[in-house]
Amino acid sequence: MDSPDKTSGSSSSQSPARRRARHRWIPVLLVAAALGWWLWQASLSRYQTLNHLLVILITVIGLSAWYLACGAASLRMRRRIVGTVCLALLACGVVFQPVYNGAMGVFKWKLRFAREADERLEQIESTGVADNWQTTPRDYPRFLGNGYWAEMHGARLQTDWQTHSPRELWRREIGGGWSSFAIVGNYAVTQEQRGEHELVTCYRLETGQPVWTHSDKARFDPADFQGSLGDIGPRATPTIVGERIFTQGGTGIVNCLDARTGNVIWSRDTAKEFGVPVTTWGKSGSPLVVDDTVIISVGALDGEAAAAAGDDVHSIGRDCSLVAFDVESGDVRWAAGTRPAAYSSPLLADLGGERQIIIVNQSWVTAHRASDGEVLWEHPWSNENDRDASVSQPIPLNGDRLFLSKGYGTGASLLAIRRDVAGRLSPQPVWKPAIRPVMKTKFSNVVMRDGFVYGLDNVMLSCIELETGKLRWKKRRSPEFGYGQIMLIGDAILVLSETGELVLVEASPDAYRELASLQALDAENVTWNNPAFAPPYLVVRNAREAACYELPLR
Repeated sequence: MDSPDKTSGSSSSQSPARRRARHRWIPVLLVAAALGWWLWQASLSRYQTLNHLLVILITVIGLSAWYLACGAASLRMRRRIVGTVCLALLACGVVFQPVYNGAMGVFKWKLRFAREADERLEQIESTGVADNWQTTPRDYPRFLGNGYWAEMHGARLQTDWQTHSPRELWRREIGGGWSSFAIVGNYAVTQEQRGEHELVTCYRLETGQPVWTHSDKARFDPADFQGSLGDIGPRATPTIVGERIFTQGGTGIVNCLDARTGNVIWSRDTAKEFGVPVTTWGKSGSPLVVDDTVIISVGALDGEAAAAAGDDVHSIGRDCSLVAFDVESGDVRWAAGTRPAAYSSPLLADLGGERQIIIVNQSWVTAHRASDGEVLWEHPWSNENDRDASVSQPIPLNGDRLFLSKGYGTGASLLAIRRDVAGRLSPQPVWKPAIRPVMKTKFSNVVMRDGFVYGLDNVMLSCIELETGKLRWKKRRSPEFGYGQIMLIGDAILVLSETGELVLVEASPDAYRELASLQALDAENVTWNNPAFAPPYLVVRNAREAACYELPLR
């Protein structure tokens, strides 16, 4: 007599060969889907991102699961092979760490527990004197030079670099950080990280030899879970006024130094003194000197944190978005504002007949009266968190207007600053970011010429009309500009790409016209630092090396 469950028994006892036959299409489809996605992404960008790593991981896990269920070997052997694959993946994650570019692309890989490049550098202990320190008309004394955007007036470049090529004067290793150079006379000053020491270093412009250094025992490290995103070191650029140098380090240490010797005149640790946390990606605001004060973006606690901390203004970080220190003594002259800091620098402008200091904070643009810091007006500017940082500078314009731009999908906007019937200043949009926003400047700033705005819209150089925000042209280049920096010199735009390439482009609204290019820094390192130009000397750097070029002038 037949067993009543004979049929079900035969179905449940299929051989491994039959199971493989039924499911052999699974690994083929999985590999084909992953390969197709990779080829599609490769056509868009040459970098691999976190998504690429995730696709690899999902593919390997999927293949391992299929092999464990349907492989030809014994179950014991299948488990052993899959276990080995899992251990190998885990070992790779423990041993290697990705280094990212501005698009979260994997720029390169490094050993996770190896010493950082700055920790392997020798400390600079120069105690020389800048004996012939003297300001000149060609100086580039602060972040973005002498104006609201990076521009050098009175100079025009030779655009045929085949016939008139830039001449490299020097190249040297440098400590970590995203600071730029400030140039006065024959001296170039920057900030850098070497091991446990955050340095302000003065180099000779024409030779690259260090003259003096100032050292603080401080080290900013975002220690981000995504690996090397952000990297270590100071972010702000020194501000030079006369024979004094003002700096802000990555952890909020503000120094006033003697320009000839680097000796400390006064110093303040703003994060500790005002009870505010260091921003996720480091204190990035360069100092602003206004009359006899130096203005620092300190940043206040957000409302919830301030309410929980108590009532002592200086201990809770309330009312200290901007702090004005006395130039001579470093004493606090005023502190005002309740917005947490972002990553831009304060600037001085005259809008609506009022002398004011403008700063982009987290989610707000705020204007303070220059004399006492009183908040004159505020404008909401894109919600911000650690992954949506505000970096780009606001730009005051004729007609009491203010140009804004930001990355992360926000784009640009133009405001008009007007007085209402009560005499209060208030910002009114002239045009807002469109449905398809333009000029999404992530790490960089724009330049302006003849009513047109030029900037890196994500990784593409673009041109828009200032009055309308209308796009004139946008160029995706190969190799890409990446999240680099730009400068206007005469009628040419100088782009320093994320891979250290100098690209010269005609400043014309008609079309993109590339004039020349030169690999200025090692392409193996990410370059986010702004260039500095004191004709004819262009100084460029990243977190690994610095170089000076003599550019051919017309």
